[in-house]
This record gives sequence, structure tokens and C-alpha cells, in this order.
Amino acid sequence: MKTNNLFTLIGIFIVSSTFAQTRIVLVEQFTNSGCPPCAASSPSVFNYVDSNPSDVVAIAYHTSFPYNDSMYFENPSESNSRVALYSVSGVPYSIVDGNYYQNGSPAFVPIMSSTINARKIVSPKYDVQALSFDLTGNLLTGSFKFTSLDGANSSDNLIAHIVVIEKNVLKSSYAASPGANSETEYGYVMRKMVPNASGTVLVNKTLSSSDTINLNWSLNKIKDINELRLVAFVQNLITKEVYQSQLFSPQLNSVGITDITHSNLFNPILYPNPSTGNLFISLITERFIDKMDVINQLGEIVYSKSIDASVNTINVELNLSNGIYYVKLSNNSASSIQKLSILK
Repeated sequence: MKTNNLFTLIGIFIVSSTFAQTRIVLVEQFTNSGCPPCAASSPSVFNYVDSNPSDVVAIAYHTSFPYNDSMYFENPSESNSRVALYSVSGVPYSIVDGNYYQNGSPAFVPIMSSTINARKIVSPKYDVQALSFDLTGNLLTGSFKFTSLDGANSSDNLIAHIVVIEKNVLKSSYAASPGANSETEYGYVMRKMVPNASGTVLVNKTLSSSDTINLNWSLNKIKDINELRLVAFVQNLITKEVYQSQLFSPQLNSVGITDITHSNLFNPILYPNPSTGNLFISLITERFIDKMDVINQLGEIVYSKSIDASVNTINVELNLSNGIYYVKLSNNSASSIQKLSILK
């Protein structure tokens, strides 16, 4: 039986209030591997996303214009659907959260940071979680939960999109050049929209209600499975506004752990997050844990600690480099993984 005290209860209340659900901004980048302006602008967008994973995610749609593009021909129909949705007539072109910002990328890049920072402070209308996400052999499977955070959502025409992307695609991975511009690698390449570009209609949209959508896709046209990622987002079909988005990784590590972002089986609260290394974990459930592991993005355990099952607040000092990690809490029958940012 855990022993609670006033300090712990106060700490939990403060942390719960401080670390509410935050918006992750979605940038949809329309690009082409043959156009020189794309090589001048698109990498800047992807570099910004790489450097700000707690604020923004990206999906790159390769287009049929102005030149042939091997990545476009690997999935033309879903790229064409997104081009048509936004009436994109030229590339490079950047769209932020559907209807928040749309313009050519040369105009977007200089104001990218301010635009994303202004958007990210707007409270999201949805919560997006991965209940499971696994790559077994050639089969990608998962279960994703979309929860309404705004009662006004009930009157909106909302679609959940699940998009498999390849975070980095090397030009050298093609026998023939995918395009003639100066880029040697391409970021956040859209590989598959599940089940298709129409997405899945959300039906449980009242406050705190949710829809669970399953993923089952056999890999196709993937150059490097280590670069597989998934972007899940909610979009208003009429206004095109994106209500929330999240990036997930299906990578399995050497000890068989699947990284599942935002799993909350034990309802842990990590604070501060981002952390400089001094980390507190509060458990607001009577389920006990006996082990804590910290896992890097390569799936390697970089810190491990045995936990006294009677405690409900854990304090550790992590001597880790800046980056994204996953904190796994477990007992002999279950586990839960939360994302942690280290920023010194």
C-alpha cells in the first residue's frame, strides 16, 4: 500500500495544472526532388522540425510538378489528394495546421519560428495518443486514440488521419536519381495514409469522448525501416483546421521494448519536462512499479533503476545529453512509456 503525504498531493496538483495537454503544430510541406527552389527551402523546414520536436511535426508530400519525382510515383494518389485539398499549384509550399498559414516556402522560412510559436500557444481541441505501435517483420500495426478536448467539436466534421512517413530518405537509396536538384536526402516523406487519403471519420466528438483507430499495413516502398515514423492528426474537413497532431516511432530496441508515446497505464506525471536532468515522477494510481528504464531514440537503455514498490514519487538525476528519451515504468506484468525531453 502506498503512503501519501500532503507534500506529494500538492505536488501532483501543481504539476497536473502546469503540464496540461499542449499543441503540436503540423507543417505540411509540398516539395519536389527536381526543383532548385525546393532544395533551397524544404531542408530549412525539416531542420527546424528536427530541432523542435516538442513543438512541431511535419509531413512532406512530393508532387508531380514541376519535374518527375520518384517519391511521388511511389504513392501518387494520396499526394494528389492533399494537393487538391489545398489547391497547391507550385512548390515548395508550406501549410501550417491546415488553415492557419499557407504560402510559398521562400516566404515561410524567414517567419517560420514566429508563426509556429504563435500557433503552438493555442490550446488543442483534441488529444492524440498511441495505445500501441509495433513493427513485426514487414507488418506495421498499432492502435491510436483520439479524444475530444472541446465540447464544440460535436458539431464539426472531423477526420482522423494516420500517416506513415520516412523521416529521412537518401537520394542514394534509389538506383536512378529521384530528382535532379541538389538535395542528397529528403525529409518526412509521406509513404502511406491509412486507410487512404480520406482518413477516418470521427464519431465520438463530445467532450472527453474518444475514437480508437487501428493500423495494419504491410510495408511498401520503404527504404530504411529505422526511419519509419507515424504522424497522427485531427482535421476539420470543412475549415481544414488541424486540431492536434503527434509524431510516433515504432522502433523496437534490442531488448524488445516498443516505444509508445503518451501511454499512461500507470498515470505517471514527469516533471519538469523538458528537464535538465533532475527528474521527478509522481504516480497517481495504486498500481505499483518495481523498475524504471530510460531509453534513447535508438532503443538503447541508457539508465535503469530498481524502484521500491511502496513509493509514489520518484526522484532521479539523469546525466544525459540533450534530446528525446522515453521513460519506461514497469512491473512483472505491465509497462508504460512516457516521452521525456532533456534540455540543459
